[in-house]
Amino acid sequence: MFLFQSPAKPIWRQTWLRFCVMSGSLAGLAALVLPQLPASWSKTLRAQVAAQPTLISSALPPGSDAVPNVVAEPRPAPIDSVVRPYLAMSQLSYSLTEHVLAKHQAAVRYKQAVAIAQQALNLRQQGNSVELKRQEIALWQDAVSALGTIPSDTPEYVQAQAKIKEYSTIATVVNRYLERQQSAFLKPIAAAGGNGSAVRIGLCQLGTTECRSFQGNVPPVSLASLVKLPLAVALMHQVTNAKASLDELIYIDPANFTENAQGAKIFVEKTYTLREVMVRMITESNNIATNQLIDYMGYDAINAALKAEGFTGTSVGHKLVGSKTFPKTMGAGLNRSTADELTQMMMRIYSFTKDSDEEILNALVGQYDLDFGYRALVKEKPNIFWIGEKTGQNSRVIGSTVAFKVGDERYVMTVTIDKSKSQGRLRQIIRDVARHVLDHGPLDQSSTAPKIARNF
Repeated sequence: MFLFQSPAKPIWRQTWLRFCVMSGSLAGLAALVLPQLPASWSKTLRAQVAAQPTLISSALPPGSDAVPNVVAEPRPAPIDSVVRPYLAMSQLSYSLTEHVLAKHQAAVRYKQAVAIAQQALNLRQQGNSVELKRQEIALWQDAVSALGTIPSDTPEYVQAQAKIKEYSTIATVVNRYLERQQSAFLKPIAAAGGNGSAVRIGLCQLGTTECRSFQGNVPPVSLASLVKLPLAVALMHQVTNAKASLDELIYIDPANFTENAQGAKIFVEKTYTLREVMVRMITESNNIATNQLIDYMGYDAINAALKAEGFTGTSVGHKLVGSKTFPKTMGAGLNRSTADELTQMMMRIYSFTKDSDEEILNALVGQYDLDFGYRALVKEKPNIFWIGEKTGQNSRVIGSTVAFKVGDERYVMTVTIDKSKSQGRLRQIIRDVARHVLDHGPLDQSSTAPKIARNF
């Protein structure tokens, strides 16, 4: 034991040190080792000594500053006081080791991230196929993840943050290129039979993040009755947040009268439940019901609800007009959305993201107007099945957002054509897109794996 091999010391000090160590005193251990430890270790052990409640004031011989107090009377030490000094030393050693390792790991992770990024760049030399681009995006994302684990108190942190921004930007650019590449098949479909620049297409596979788009982020010149889908989403937001009840009775104001499709059953100066008004707005494409719902919620609440649901490119600004009769308060804003956002609304509804989505889905399945998507797909059975739809048409646009099934997979698609009344062309685009999915397989190729494997 090094205590008894140290240079000769006064008898009183040797005896005292031996006694303290043998009795398990933290003070004794500190007096022995503090002068030989680095400053940071000494500071920690001094704090431990100062915290001992069993120490009392007792001066050391003049000139000794190792420990300010010593034990007044020797007495048997409990087990924890014997172990405590060694635990303190172990904890201090562990803390210092962890700090050193953290700095080392930060440097290693930074180098790994840079190496991964270089692998991503090397992939570009191999070609521009879809699979290679997917691998490249995955590598950029891995590099960003590695950089994100670097602690803020390490020298590499500032560089890591700069690299995160750089690599994230590159990943976004490559992802957009991949999306355009994967969506290229939509361009000839849109151009067939007319002006392709007037067409907007959004397509997504349910249960995945895979979507395809042709001008899907460009708003059509008008929403026509397609605005009824966002209105239903906004209403269900209010219901979910206890700001409305579907069982509430509402009065149909004569000021909201306009022409409706034949067979529509909402009449002015009558009272209906909020649920019936919403359902008939969808199933009958009922204009009077639409106008009353706009009054019921108000434009500000509608648009706030849509933003809260994540549909920032969609807004409601005016009521609907039938053949010629305007409601008394028309509104001065725009009804605006995109094929991509309408498709995302359908994705959410058909995925049952919220309990209230079932109310809208039931209305979509009961759509009375079957001239667009339904007629486009009905002859494609048993390979393609129509599931549900919301249509829209006026003098400025024709369109439909439709759900359908190919094999075991479900899809939603929105198609609009500006300045067109051609139902035949709209049906052909819907049919051609669905057939492409049938012929080339799911958008998410991993969905071709056996169902049990996918669930696992």
